[in-house]
Amino acid sequence: MKFKSVLFSVVVSAVSFAAASQAWALAPASSTEITIYNQNLALIKKSQKVPLKKGVNEIVFDEVARQMRPESAFIFGDGIKILEQNYDYAGVNYMNMLNAYVGKEVKTVRTNPSTGQNVYEKATLLAVDGATPVLKFDYGIETNFPGRVLFDKVPLGLNSTPVLKAKAEAQEDGDKNLYLAYLTSGFSWEADYVAKVNDDKTLELLGRVSLNNNSGSAYDNVKVNLIAGDVNTVSRAVMPVWSLKSASALNAMVDSFAESAVMTTPEALGGYYMYQIPQPTSLKDGQIKQVSFVSAPKVKYLKEGTIFSTLSFKEEKTAFEDVNPSLICRFSNVAEDGLGMPLPKGKISFYDYDKNGALQFVGENTLSNKAEGQEIELQLGKFFDIYAEGQVTDIQKISERKYKKSTKDTCVTIEQTNLYEVVYKVTNKAKYEANLILKQPMPSGAKIISESIKGEDEKGNLHVWKFKVAAGATQEIKVSLQNKYEHGDCALIFLE
Repeated sequence: MKFKSVLFSVVVSAVSFAAASQAWALAPASSTEITIYNQNLALIKKSQKVPLKKGVNEIVFDEVARQMRPESAFIFGDGIKILEQNYDYAGVNYMNMLNAYVGKEVKTVRTNPSTGQNVYEKATLLAVDGATPVLKFDYGIETNFPGRVLFDKVPLGLNSTPVLKAKAEAQEDGDKNLYLAYLTSGFSWEADYVAKVNDDKTLELLGRVSLNNNSGSAYDNVKVNLIAGDVNTVSRAVMPVWSLKSASALNAMVDSFAESAVMTTPEALGGYYMYQIPQPTSLKDGQIKQVSFVSAPKVKYLKEGTIFSTLSFKEEKTAFEDVNPSLICRFSNVAEDGLGMPLPKGKISFYDYDKNGALQFVGENTLSNKAEGQEIELQLGKFFDIYAEGQVTDIQKISERKYKKSTKDTCVTIEQTNLYEVVYKVTNKAKYEANLILKQPMPSGAKIISESIKGEDEKGNLHVWKFKVAAGATQEIKVSLQNKYEHGDCALIFLE
């Protein structure tokens, strides 16, 4: 029930009766518009000019989607009233044709085994036993006919493609523009991005969307819109992966992003964003179509390493060593930094140049929906030639208090306050200066007494140091911190 209510709100927000009539007023006499959502969902809108007589008429919208959701469909137009509508898709196949011709005359053909010639006869189709016709000839009834049944035409009610039929009451004679809107499964789209490093300050961000039509129906010369935003949570569609066999193939792939037609600037729509493909396009069944929508040649970025310390502050000295920082790429989705546009979720792949000028893959991640103004942080992997270690070098007891939490408690609770001396070391064996962040989880109530590099508190009970390490150098951070903790001792005899 929840999903149906969401779908209903999608239709109402995306195209109301009045809004749709107004939007399609200038559309061609017969046209189709498809709005595709991030998941297995699309909104199909068709306009059709139909001659009507005053009173009740039968109208037909042909070639509707095979995966149409009939309960979501509605037809409307000025001066008409829809009395009834039916989704018909009895496909044209052998069994359906046989069943439709039961009780009627059919033509048959069989091959004369002596001459090899075809013999044509007429018979009445009495019944269908499984896939075997029961035929009445002039000479008798055949229950195991060794030939084939031929049909003169497709019987009424069978369609090669699905149709939506309706009874419409018109107030007067004349040609009317009628409109159909409905939801269908079988459509999806998602974004893919390529970030190509220009230098140590800027990168080129290119994006394209992949439109996936698995609806069972083909659409020619249709207008296509894409809605960015999570209408409903579903499994992500599996998309094809590029197989890059050479540097030249990689460069050609990246260049193809920039050469493709770019979609229009997104339009805000009821909490989502709508992109439009500027020209009509065709969507074949089973086809994946790719269209570019982002081309930002100089986006300011920062590459840095993030280290999460595993030190804890209680009774024992703890340590860690040989921890490689996570390789993080950060940039802001703002115009002054070269972006500033809604970015729908998708996979983003990063490429950098080696010393010979060849483009190499250096990592990828998933970008969540990002509005204009949001910060973007993506982990691409780990630094190979930067490593960190940390150690609690000394623990001094400052105070201790023993007490019982209740009169019934037989164990003693010890509240102890210690001063911890901590040393972190980060070594950079790379040939470039590295921006690094060290994050230390802090117990509740712990406080920094002194630190050789000024840090700052962040949400999640983290204390963070940001610093640079020159090529071939080691940066040391010394910290004194105080922590109070409790532990129980049931072996102690509590003294009042």
